[in-house]
Amino acid sequence: MTKQRKSGLRRRQKSYWHLYALQNLNSEKFIKVVDKILKNEFHLIK
Repeated sequence: MTKQRKSGLRRRQKSYWHLYALQNLNSEKFIKVVDKILKNEFHLIK
Protein backbone atom coordinates (compact mmCIF):
# COMPACT_ATOMS: atom_id res chain seq x y z
CA MET A 1 0.00 0.00 0.00
CA THR A 2 1.10 3.50 -0.63
CA LYS A 3 1.59 6.01 2.13
CA GLN A 4 -1.49 7.98 1.04
CA ARG A 5 -3.69 4.91 1.16
CA LYS A 6 -2.47 3.89 4.61
CA SER A 7 -3.28 7.32 6.03
CA GLY A 8 -6.73 7.16 4.44
CA LEU A 9 -7.61 3.91 6.19
CA ARG A 10 -9.21 4.45 9.55
CA ARG A 11 -11.09 2.20 11.87
CA ARG A 12 -14.55 3.38 12.64
CA GLN A 13 -15.26 4.22 16.22
CA LYS A 14 -17.13 1.48 18.03
CA SER A 15 -20.59 2.84 18.77
CA TYR A 16 -22.39 -0.31 19.96
CA TRP A 17 -21.22 -1.87 23.23
CA HIS A 18 -22.18 -5.19 24.79
CA LEU A 19 -22.27 -5.62 28.56
CA TYR A 20 -19.53 -8.26 28.46
CA ALA A 21 -17.21 -5.96 26.49
CA LEU A 22 -17.56 -3.26 29.16
CA GLN A 23 -16.35 -5.68 31.85
CA ASN A 24 -12.93 -5.98 30.20
CA LEU A 25 -12.18 -2.24 29.99
CA ASN A 26 -9.85 -0.42 32.32
CA SER A 27 -11.52 2.09 34.63
CA GLU A 28 -10.71 5.22 32.58
CA LYS A 29 -11.99 3.76 29.32
CA PHE A 30 -15.06 2.37 31.11
CA ILE A 31 -15.95 5.81 32.49
CA LYS A 32 -15.58 7.42 29.04
CA VAL A 33 -17.75 4.80 27.36
CA VAL A 34 -20.47 4.91 30.03
CA ASP A 35 -20.52 8.71 29.84
CA LYS A 36 -21.08 8.53 26.08
CA ILE A 37 -23.78 5.88 26.54
CA LEU A 38 -25.60 8.21 28.93
CA LYS A 39 -25.30 11.05 26.38
CA ASN A 40 -26.76 8.72 23.68
CA GLU A 41 -23.59 8.90 21.58
CA PHE A 42 -23.02 5.15 22.04
CA HIS A 43 -25.60 2.37 22.27
CA LEU A 44 -25.74 -0.49 24.75
CA ILE A 45 -26.62 -3.98 23.56
CA LYS A 46 -28.13 -6.26 26.16
